[in-house]
Amino acid sequence: MVARRRVTRTGMIAGASLTRIAKARKHRQVMGAKSQAGGFYGWWLLFFLWVVYTIPIGFVFYGPMVLYPFMLEGTGWSRGEIMIGATAMMWLVGLAAPLTAWMIGRLGARFTLFIGELIVAAAALLIGLTGHVYPVYIVLCVIAGFGMSFSSMIPVQTVVISWFSGRRALALGLVLGGGAIGGFVAPQIISAAVIGTGGDWRIGWFIIAAASVVAAVVAVLRVRNRPEDMGQHPDGLGPDEVKSLAAGTRQAARTYRTSASWTLRATVRTPAFWLLIIAQAGCFFLWQVIVTQGPLHLQDRGFDPAMAAFFYSLAIGLSIAGRFTIAGLGDIIEPRFLFAFGALCILGGGILFWFVSPDAMWTAYLYPLLAGFGLGAAYVCMPTIIGNYWGPEAFAKISGLVAPIAMSFPVMAAPLAGFLYDAQGSYLTVMLISWITVVIGFVAILLCTPPRPKQEPSVTAGSV
Repeated sequence: MVARRRVTRTGMIAGASLTRIAKARKHRQVMGAKSQAGGFYGWWLLFFLWVVYTIPIGFVFYGPMVLYPFMLEGTGWSRGEIMIGATAMMWLVGLAAPLTAWMIGRLGARFTLFIGELIVAAAALLIGLTGHVYPVYIVLCVIAGFGMSFSSMIPVQTVVISWFSGRRALALGLVLGGGAIGGFVAPQIISAAVIGTGGDWRIGWFIIAAASVVAAVVAVLRVRNRPEDMGQHPDGLGPDEVKSLAAGTRQAARTYRTSASWTLRATVRTPAFWLLIIAQAGCFFLWQVIVTQGPLHLQDRGFDPAMAAFFYSLAIGLSIAGRFTIAGLGDIIEPRFLFAFGALCILGGGILFWFVSPDAMWTAYLYPLLAGFGLGAAYVCMPTIIGNYWGPEAFAKISGLVAPIAMSFPVMAAPLAGFLYDAQGSYLTVMLISWITVVIGFVAILLCTPPRPKQEPSVTAGSV
């Protein structure tokens, strides 16, 4: 009798479980039908991701640079010392990437973004409240770096890669273009607020904190991790279109797209993985010199603080041209060639940056155009290449490994430039180093051809 009761009870539990599963499946189908009827949410999602991404990149990553000249006057630190904080923040953005990838796997990109924005808001608020205590400033910059990693590149790119396939470069370019717009607008807002308060740099950190709270609210309310969460499919395709795409009846992609399911272990064994890291590290080193030393170098060359902040912001803002170029061409032309062209533009802008002068204003406008365009192109090409070469399944893990390795070298640009200036009174040495690194990056990206998985030797440039 006891055995029969247990069997009966087990059967009832199993039946109840099957009923719940059936109801959940039916609910997803109903929600999916309603969602499809309401249109593809991915295009709305791009706008919300644009907001969530623009705020941390514009206010948190680029905003503090216009605060540093005011902080130097208020604290008495040297340029090398003040850049330690910038380096700590940028370094932690890279070092925390594996943890970010893990959080995405456990919590999803949506809540990872939410948590990161709140961390950044708390750190920025405390930096403004603590004043000029140097050890606390460094610690809080480290915390802000963690928040930046959680709230920006990898989670946002992971969501885009999940929602878009055939239009991946277009979607990435549109979203990541927000970083350029934020990088132009946010420093201007912060600089105007600080100048308007008589040079009180603390108000700048308070603005950064408030903006981060806004981004946190948008992330938790409007971001969705995968199209399946809303009963939809990548690119807004219906079930029949997905089947026809898988069967190869639709037009093949013009750029390489792997059809293999790559693992992280298999990825790191490909030469393309390491060449991509070398390319990013080499090109982004010069950009870090330009972007971190811009306001200081421009004032050294005779520009007033407001003009220095403007041209600094202009370099970041003009990167939107490169980002949107990849959005338009990245699904037609192989992204590695576009990356290589971007590297050449960064090199040209870096050379003009050294010679910039109020007596030759054309250099002040042309160096931001070249450097910004090149950075924008290379920046969008990075996740596009990762997604195209190794697929969306392992994207977060691969990006989580690429970031700490690739960023370890560029983040040294800021303190190296600062301390060399303190010792030599010039940026010439660090500029020569940075020009060489771009050339190395240019060669590396040209050699970064698509990897061929052993289990699928017949993958072609048109496979999807």
